[in-house]
Amino acid sequence: MSTQQKDKAKATLTAEQVRGYLKSHPDFLKKNADMFEGLTPPARELGDGILDFQHFMVKNLQKDSKDLKGKYELLIDFCRDNMSAQSQVHQAALRLIRARNLEQLLEAVTQDLLSLFDVDVVRLAMESDILLDTSYGDQVYSGIVFIEPGTSVAALGAKKNVLLVDDCTKNPPPGFEQIFADCAGLIESCALLKLELEMVDKNILLAFGVRHKDRFHSGQGVELLHFLAQIVAHQLDIYLADLTV
Repeated sequence: MSTQQKDKAKATLTAEQVRGYLKSHPDFLKKNADMFEGLTPPARELGDGILDFQHFMVKNLQKDSKDLKGKYELLIDFCRDNMSAQSQVHQAALRLIRARNLEQLLEAVTQDLLSLFDVDVVRLAMESDILLDTSYGDQVYSGIVFIEPGTSVAALGAKKNVLLVDDCTKNPPPGFEQIFADCAGLIESCALLKLELEMVDKNILLAFGVRHKDRFHSGQGVELLHFLAQIVAHQLDIYLADLTV
C-alpha cells in the first residue's frame, strides 16, 4: 500500500460524506436499526421553561434497549452453561450405570468424574469409627478417605443434600481437612454431595475440589448435582450390600 493510500485510509469521514451516503441509501437505518441505540437524539427548542419529553423518552428507550440486550446475553450464557452441565451429568450417569462391580464403580467415580467435570480432586469420604490411614502422593489425590462420624450432618445439616463452597480458605466446611486429606492446601472451592444409601447403613460424601475460588458457589443450581449423587448412591449401595452378604 502506497503512502497516499495509507493517508487516505486514515482520513476521517466528514459530516457531508455521511449525509451524502445516507441520502444515497435511504433504507440504511431501516436495515441497521441497532444504530439508533448509540445515536444521540436531538433536543427540540420549545421555549423557556418547556422541556422536550420526547428527547428524554428516546434516551430512556435507548438505555432500556441496552439493558435488555445485556440481560439477553446473560440468559444465553446461562443456558449454554446449563446445557453443558446437563450433558456432563448425563455422560457421568451412563458411565456409573455401566459399572459392573465395585472396582469399576470406584474407577468411574474417582477417574471418569474427575475428567468429565474438569475438577482437581474427587473423593468418596466415608464416615467410620476407625479412621484408617489413606495417604496420597504423586499428584493423584482422588480416591477414598475416612472421616469422623457426624461430619456429613455437621457440614450439610440434616436436610440439605448439596453444599457448594466458593472459598474454602475463608469458609472451610466441617471436616474439610479430613475430606481433602493431603491436598487441603490446594483446594480453594468445593462441592459436597450427601449420598443416601438405603441398604447399607453408612454416611458417605461425594466431594469435588478445585484449585481456584468461585468454581462452586451458592448461586448455582444443585438439581443436577443432587441427581448425580442419587446415581452414585444407588450403585454404591448395591455393591457395598453385596460385600456384607
